[in-house]
Amino acid sequence: MSTHLSSVLHLLFIISSAALLLGVICAIMSNSFIHWTSKFEAQSRLMLLRGYGVTPFIGALVVGAMISIPAISHTSALLLDHCHDNSCFGPTASHMSTTGELVIIGIFSCLLLRGITRAFLQWRRSRHLLRELNSAPLLTLSPNVQIVDTALPFAFSLGIFNPKAAISTQLLDELTPEQQDIICVHETAHMQQRDGLYKWGLDFMCSFHWPSVRLALLNEHAIASEIRADHTAASAIQDKIAVAETIVKVQRLMRPMSPGEPLCQFLGSQIEQRVHILLTNSPGYEIPRNTVFSVYLFSLALAVCGSVPLHNVIELLITH
Repeated sequence: MSTHLSSVLHLLFIISSAALLLGVICAIMSNSFIHWTSKFEAQSRLMLLRGYGVTPFIGALVVGAMISIPAISHTSALLLDHCHDNSCFGPTASHMSTTGELVIIGIFSCLLLRGITRAFLQWRRSRHLLRELNSAPLLTLSPNVQIVDTALPFAFSLGIFNPKAAISTQLLDELTPEQQDIICVHETAHMQQRDGLYKWGLDFMCSFHWPSVRLALLNEHAIASEIRADHTAASAIQDKIAVAETIVKVQRLMRPMSPGEPLCQFLGSQIEQRVHILLTNSPGYEIPRNTVFSVYLFSLALAVCGSVPLHNVIELLITH
């Protein structure tokens, strides 16, 4: 094979190994991390959960870049100037991948393909539901919430790139005007915050986590999204108790849909936890924006400054 193909396979091996290793590390730390994030308010917790969710995939890409960039000046144009061991396929100069490396690349590729397939199916399902919603008679409860004439009680926001909110006539008949306003504000908050898009993206990124970790992250992310929307509704209505009563009442009327559905349902998370956090006087710690910017800046500086040492360490480990 050509040197160019060898370099591509080598880069894929580095990214695959980093993604799988980071996935194992995240699995070990997941319970402690999720417990730690519960101390933060909803917006900060969402940011932390999303960052943790993308760690295996994005971290692997960063590691691949850190190891690859120092090799630009290598005369061989390969990521590492060596053959791993005597079991390499082809001559040393071509730097072919070993069987073990190809297996690791295959595992990573399967996880990536599975994530892409699941993301595509959710997007197609979302588009189908939106078409059904658009085909219904256009009655609106507010400029952002459409009324659907059906005997099923539900309220949700739907859509990945162009979200819409809907509430059924059956549920409206059971609610007071104030409770209707609360649901409208709640679902509008989901649309404004692009919760459907983040849910869809996080589901894909979590493909590189262990299944139990993936489910835990998606569940906690759904809870935090609902809590943030609850607080938005409470701020707009200026009555936390009314919002809490609406949550409890809707729980008795609605049945939760499958968590795999591409929507943010009003009854989409643990009711007790939502009510408790809504009524407490201390919603949690807030991460300042300047702290987030500082972390990003520090991570970028660390990646740039650490690329050459990391490259040399990995090369030393593989060649000796």
